[in-house]
Amino acid sequence: MTDTTVRVVFRRQISDGNYGSETAEIALEALVDDNDEVETQVRPGMLLAEARRLVHAELGHSPSQAVRRAVVARSPSPADLEDLPY
Repeated sequence: MTDTTVRVVFRRQISDGNYGSETAEIALEALVDDNDEVETQVRPGMLLAEARRLVHAELGHSPSQAVRRAVVARSPSPADLEDLPY
């Protein structure tokens, strides 16, 4: 029996307004059994939504007020998450 690894990566880079930027990136993986369809075991869109949430949460703790404001202004709403594939 073999397994398949589903991997998603989300990266966000935000300008701090002073010629610099902050970047956060996360990769999430899930192992799935090849005997079943991937979509019945794990939804890649849900993994991506969780990765996005974690990156935005981390950038929301930035010491830069400009970065924190940018994260809040652009964080996805629950309606945006419904439009994700899978």
